[in-house]
Formats: sequence, structure tokens, C-alpha cells
Amino acid sequence: MENQQKLEAKYGLFTAISMVIGQVIGSGIFFKVDDVLTATQGNIFAGLAGFVIVGFSVIFGAISMANYAELLPKDGGILNYVEYRFGKTAGYFVGWIYMSLFYPLLTAVLFMVSGIYIAHFAAEFLQFQPTTLHFVLIGFVNLLIFFVFNIYKPKSSGVFQQLTTVLKVLPLIFIASLGIISLLKGDVAEANTFSYAAKNVKENQSLLVLIAASFIPISFAFDGWYVATQISGEIKNSRKNLPKALIIGTVAVMVIYISYYMGIVFGMSGDEIIALKDTYITEFSRKIGSDLGALVMQVFIIISVLGTANGLLLATIRVPYQFANLEKSKKFLNLNQINAKAKMPLNSAFLGLAIIVVYLVIYYITNTFSFFTERNFDLSAIPIVFIYLVNTALFFGLFKLLKQNVFSGNHFFKSMMAVIAILGTFTVLFGTATSPNGISYFLVTAVFIFAGFVFKKKN
Repeated sequence: MENQQKLEAKYGLFTAISMVIGQVIGSGIFFKVDDVLTATQGNIFAGLAGFVIVGFSVIFGAISMANYAELLPKDGGILNYVEYRFGKTAGYFVGWIYMSLFYPLLTAVLFMVSGIYIAHFAAEFLQFQPTTLHFVLIGFVNLLIFFVFNIYKPKSSGVFQQLTTVLKVLPLIFIASLGIISLLKGDVAEANTFSYAAKNVKENQSLLVLIAASFIPISFAFDGWYVATQISGEIKNSRKNLPKALIIGTVAVMVIYISYYMGIVFGMSGDEIIALKDTYITEFSRKIGSDLGALVMQVFIIISVLGTANGLLLATIRVPYQFANLEKSKKFLNLNQINAKAKMPLNSAFLGLAIIVVYLVIYYITNTFSFFTERNFDLSAIPIVFIYLVNTALFFGLFKLLKQNVFSGNHFFKSMMAVIAILGTFTVLFGTATSPNGISYFLVTAVFIFAGFVFKKKN
């Protein structure tokens, strides 16, 4: 990359760790447990095994990505890794997708999701029926508020990121503790134990097939750990702190997720969770804390989603700046200029904001027009396809670098971590491709890649 100016290193290790944890623990874990148990046909042991397997594959992926983070500690993260390993043209197209699709779309979805939870929470008191328009408008207001904070109060934004990481983890730890206490007291029904579920698999079921079926929803719940690499140039002592953040953050998430899952299934049967679907967490909270408990849990979920959305916005407003500094990129809108007063690339930030708003409108369309709703089209699946393709390529790319002795340490260990990480990404890609709209997600990604030729410099 051809950076003439450098971003200020202002975030410490804890903020970097909070970025990893905060980007993974959003709304996913709260609303994926029922999907996991639906996939395993109610078998809680298969779900547990899925969390363990996917969790370790994510940790191995973080360990493998940490090799690049240690080697290339400047701003740009995965974008730099691709350019270093596969060349400037490959880096350009990743940068283009980051700017035009990946980050702004995910950010739009998360702010829209914040609108969903806030609208439903408000409906408890104001007696109205929330609609998609409510969700988008509330999400838009949240977007503007956090945009101002990220531009004019970046340190306050970092503090909010740390605070929300702590707050979103508290209900998970609380529920996990309830499950452990119930187990120690012997209050867990036999049918809700993992040993019972492992031994009582129905005749027409295969335990291995049930475990494999859980990988897709669990993988989506774990997604987002790599976002912290996007602000690597603004992390103090990034060469050491970013690899630590990736590994510590993913290990913490795995422990929290498994503990939370245990706490839930010890208190509710798999069939009950499947029947309640996404409302299981509200009913679980109501069971242990009455209506007040359900309202408190909704507040924690809102905080959780806003923390995740803020982390994505933190990265999104910097992506056009990083794209403009790519050697293969055409220069436009002065995206590569950093404002001296704000110490931020303001043009980059405002372009990022504009693209997010466009995706908020597109999200409204795909959730209200029958052509999309009848097909259960999931807009958020498109960027997931792209990032897993990129991560798979980077993990494969490690083998050549290991042969060139670029990295220090045990090469056999690093190779094994990369192999396991590749198996994990293949699982998600295969599951997406075989889903009802899977091919369309891949096609949309391909269209955006070809569109990138418009802003590419001619040789």
C-alpha cells in the first residue's frame, strides 16, 4: 500500500481483544441456539460437540491469521495479508469488495437489527406493532449517532466498545452460572443431560450427521473475529498485541459460548427451545426472573448488538481510505487524505456512511418485497461467502510462506493449525452453497468482483 500518512496508534490490547469478542458476540449466540438444536433435531449433545469442534476450528483460524498479523502489523489487516501473499491485483479486489460490499453491508444489517430489538422493546410500553420501516429508521438514527462519536470522539467510541463487551458478556456468564449451579445441585432433569442425549439417539438418526448439521448455524454465530485486523495500524504495539487479541479473544468466545449453551439446555429441553424459536431466550429469562427478567435481557441484547454494530462501523469508515491507498486503485474523492484536526480520513468516513445508508434501503426492500421474502433471501449471507473464500485462500497461502521460512516457530504446528482452519472454512462454504439461496449468494459476490474493474488502474 502507498500510505503517505499514517493513522495514529490509539487503541491498546484490551480494546483489540474487545473488538474480537465484541464482533463475535453480537445477537448471534442469543438467536442461534434454536437453529443449532433444530439442525440436530433436538439432540443437545450433538449441539455441544458442534460448538466444541467449530470453536476449535475458529481458534486455529485465529492462530493461523496471527502469523500474518505478526508479519504485517500496519493498518489494513486482511487486505494487507492478501496483497503480501497473492499480489497487488488480488489485494485490490479484496479492497474493492471490502469498500463496496463486505463491511458496509454487515454494518447496515447490524444497525437494522438494533432497530428490531429497540422497536420490540418500545412496543412493550407504547403498544404498537413494529414494522420493517420502524427497524430501518431506528437503525438509521443509531448509525448517525455512532458515526458522530467515531469521527469526533474516537477514544469515547473505544471506551464504548470495551464497555459493551463487558456488558454483553454478563448475561451469558449469568446464564452459564445458573446451569453449572443446577448441575452441581442435581436439579438438571436426566433428559436434559449430555450423557442421556449421547446414548439416546433415535434409530433413524446418526450422531455424526447431527453434529455435522450443527456446524453451519454455529459457524455464523462465531463469525466476525477477524474484524480487529482492520484497525491494526491504530493498535499500539500491533505486532505483539494483535496476534494476542486474536487468540485470546477467540478462546474467550469459545468458552463463553459453550458455557452459555450448557446453561440454556440444562434449564430447557431441546424440543422446548425448538418450539419457542428465537423467543426462547425471553421465555428463559421470564422463567428465572419474571417479566422484569425478560425486559432486562432485552436491554442486554440491545447493548450487545449496538456494540457489535459500533465495531463494524469503526472498521467500515476506514475502508475507503485503505482502498484509495492501494497501488492498483484509481484515486477519487481524496479518500486517502487524513484530516489534520480530526486525525481521521473524513472523506473515507462519509463515503462509508453513504454506502451503509444505501444498504439500509436495500435491506428494507429485501425484507418487504415478496420476491425476496418468499425465497427467504438473507442479505447478510453474501459478505460471509466472500470473507470465507478470502480466509481459505490465506490459510492455503501459509504453506508456501512456511516453506520459504518467513515465519519463526514450529512449522509443523503452524501447518496443522492451517489444515484445521481450512477444514472449518470449507464446512461453512459447503453449507452455504447447498442452502436454498446459496448459489445466488456466490453469484452476487462474483458480480461485485467484476464491477471492481471500473475503479482499477489500467496497466
